[in-house]
Amino acid sequence: MDNLHNGTQDIHALIVDDDDVDREKLLRLLRRVPRNITVEQASSQAEALGMIRRPDAHFDIVFLDFGLKDGDGRELLPEIRAEIDPDIPVIAVTGDSGEQVAADSIKSGMTEFLNKRSLSPERVAASVEEGMAWRKYRQELRKAEEELTHRGLHDPLTDLPNRTLFADRLSQACARARRSGDPFGVVMIDLDRFKEINDSLGHAAGDAVLVTLGRRMREHLREVDTIARLGGDEFAVLLQNVDGDGSALAVAAKLTELIEQPIVHDGRLLYVGASMGVALCPQLGYSPEALLEAADEAMYEAKRGIDKAVIARGEERRPPRMGERTLLHDIEDAMGARAFNWHWQPKVDMRSGRVLGFEALVRWTHPDTGPVPADALIETVEQSHLLEDFTYLSLDTVLGQYARLEKGLDGAGIAINVSARMLERPGFVAHVVEAIRRHDVDPARVVLELTETALIAHPSQAKRVIEQLQDHGISLSIDDFGAGFTSFGYLREFAVSEIKIDRSYIARFTENRFDQSLVTSLVVLCDSLGIPLVAEGVEDNETQAMLVAMGCTCGQGYGICRPMPYEDVRGWVDGWNASHDIGHNGHRRVRASRRA
Repeated sequence: MDNLHNGTQDIHALIVDDDDVDREKLLRLLRRVPRNITVEQASSQAEALGMIRRPDAHFDIVFLDFGLKDGDGRELLPEIRAEIDPDIPVIAVTGDSGEQVAADSIKSGMTEFLNKRSLSPERVAASVEEGMAWRKYRQELRKAEEELTHRGLHDPLTDLPNRTLFADRLSQACARARRSGDPFGVVMIDLDRFKEINDSLGHAAGDAVLVTLGRRMREHLREVDTIARLGGDEFAVLLQNVDGDGSALAVAAKLTELIEQPIVHDGRLLYVGASMGVALCPQLGYSPEALLEAADEAMYEAKRGIDKAVIARGEERRPPRMGERTLLHDIEDAMGARAFNWHWQPKVDMRSGRVLGFEALVRWTHPDTGPVPADALIETVEQSHLLEDFTYLSLDTVLGQYARLEKGLDGAGIAINVSARMLERPGFVAHVVEAIRRHDVDPARVVLELTETALIAHPSQAKRVIEQLQDHGISLSIDDFGAGFTSFGYLREFAVSEIKIDRSYIARFTENRFDQSLVTSLVVLCDSLGIPLVAEGVEDNETQAMLVAMGCTCGQGYGICRPMPYEDVRGWVDGWNASHDIGHNGHRRVRASRRA
């Protein structure tokens, strides 16, 4: 077979006929066809089967007689189509004439019918051309069908299997596990910080992230495993022959490492993370729906906690609390509509009255049920996949507000609350720095408030993040100090810029000697470290006076000013400064005395 079919001129043909004279006649006619045709001949079914079953067999067209000495030639049709090509043209060449014979030939799967008695160069050439055209049409049709099938089962962006194909493979895995006991695992993956990239840099950047991560995970998984994109920034993995927590978590750790590697797009380095939930079969049964639900719940548990991958435990699963998913859905809608408000509460020097800064506090009025308590809102967000998006929305909104007021605040800064979980997120510092730069805000005026318990839980990670923030001129305040497992030693280790005493101590301050002793100790320690100390929850003049007498001069609370809408801040500052005789430099005016 020196001349193989190349799609344009060369054709390799097979003649199957037990009559030597008929074969020679057809061979002469094929040589007169204006194509380069190479011909092989078989005189029986057995000889033809041997030829088409050769490993190197290649034929573009077959001319087949019916009356072979060892059987009906039509019996070869299934073998020809299976071994050579399902679209190969097979031309019936027989001495039997008649319309019924021709019709039966076509019905049996022949492409065309030729009568040996009426063969001519033109008739044979036409059958070749028509056969090759039919083959091309069939191949194009089959390719189109395959493409449509592929599109129906694969994600158009990443070309990974989609939800439909993943569900089918999961069902097969469950059936196989039920029959033979083959274990496997289902991993649900939800990306962190993807929405922020999509919103701030555009869909092209988001698409680049999805394509890159899809390729990375596919290349590092085994061929027997399935990685699918279920939609948005959610992926799923079917891990075959995974029989325990250790091996499943090892794969999850590898996937996390791949996802967290930076992605280069349009001259930028993009960083994302992931939360993963793992459900194992047969530990959690053989139901595809139950396994997916368990993996999904474990993934959301990872979102709420510290571990980036969580193994689902059947006995620990709980139904969602009444209204939890509804509230979360409404919060997500509110984020998309930017329906939140941030009220600003001032922090002042209780001796001079100077405004030192403001803390931005989120407020939200549900369109149906009215105002939602801030504690309930924050708790719901912190335990969900929305935390990163909510944090970055807060940063963007509050920094944008502060940028419009900065010049009129006489150096007063802005404090933004940040969840402890954000310290675990790669790229958090880079995002904060980018947001400050984008809004053209002085980083020295920005304070991130973090609860003290986060430092206790993750001291090494917290220390690295705090030091990175400080390197960029961004201050960090320990909020609610004393509410957790207080360790004064941490204040010496962390480069914090402010300590805020939890309001529970200030509420009993005037009557409780322990609380007074705690404040006194903190004043001495913070003074020695050069860290400002702020009292939260200052409600009355008596508390202010005692705090100032002990050396705690910075305060915040309803006794000074309640949180106010952003639109009221500038007017409040002007009125406050006027009432306390504070000049534009932030200090009390010095009045010249007049002699009598």
